[in-house]
Amino acid sequence: MNVLIVLAGNPPSEALLKAEMMAADIVLAVDGGLNVFKKYRLDPDLVLGDMDSAQMIDIGSTEVIPLLDQDRTDLQKTLDYAFETYPVKSLIFLGAGGDRTDHLLHNLHICGSIDTHIVVIFKNELSSEKDISLEIIQRITPKCNFDLRVTHGNTLSVLPITEYKGLHSTGLKWEIVNRDRSDGYISQSNLIIKDNLTFMIQSGCAYIAVYQ
Repeated sequence: MNVLIVLAGNPPSEALLKAEMMAADIVLAVDGGLNVFKKYRLDPDLVLGDMDSAQMIDIGSTEVIPLLDQDRTDLQKTLDYAFETYPVKSLIFLGAGGDRTDHLLHNLHICGSIDTHIVVIFKNELSSEKDISLEIIQRITPKCNFDLRVTHGNTLSVLPITEYKGLHSTGLKWEIVNRDRSDGYISQSNLIIKDNLTFMIQSGCAYIAVYQ
């Protein structure tokens, strides 16, 4: 099952939100993530969280599931609910980044420990003033390969959030050859030179950020 999770960070455009809703089997709004649905007059399937930032007026028949444990973040609680309730195959996150860098880093860290068979992708639209308009971050593991559509000339970076070993690329200007996170190796603003870009990783997980 493909699960779309919308958080309260940088809100997606109406076009991106609608496109991801069409591709999802279930759509979850996490607390203040509900507000972007209300802005566009759309409805998620469920709203989850402690509801301290969601605008809970005029939500119609949308089901609300309070998750009040204050020792964990709303995302952690939502993921636990999703895994207990649905046969999750992929997770797409919108609104996971924005002005608070700590929120994005914590969200990436949390998702680093989930089942390695599950596809994990974060999408974040960038300012129209930049040369790039969309940031897509995919988690790769030995059991979940890199499968983002890329184009020759796109920019790519490896985000060393969690531990990994044996990272190898094919299709970059500066190839990554059997690198471990412990190496202190940095691959930032690398260039994609093949549309059929591939990665392999021996253990752990790495986040690959593509800028389009």
